[in-house]
Amino acid sequence: MRQSNYIIEREKGKHLKLGARKIIAHLYNKQNKNYSEIAREMNCHRTTISREIKKGLTTFKNADWSD
Repeated sequence: MRQSNYIIEREKGKHLKLGARKIIAHLYNKQNKNYSEIAREMNCHRTTISREIKKGLTTFKNADWSD
């Protein structure tokens, strides 16, 4: 029997699920972990983590460019 050291099991090449995104947000915002530390715990590439965090930081503008 194999024991996993990762927070979630994820297939390579598949999209992240909402639960994984919430875990990433928690690790980044609450525990102040960097991209590499989160990637190790989540079993995915550091770039995947940085892209997910950047998605969450996007602010959308109205048609008249106001916030």
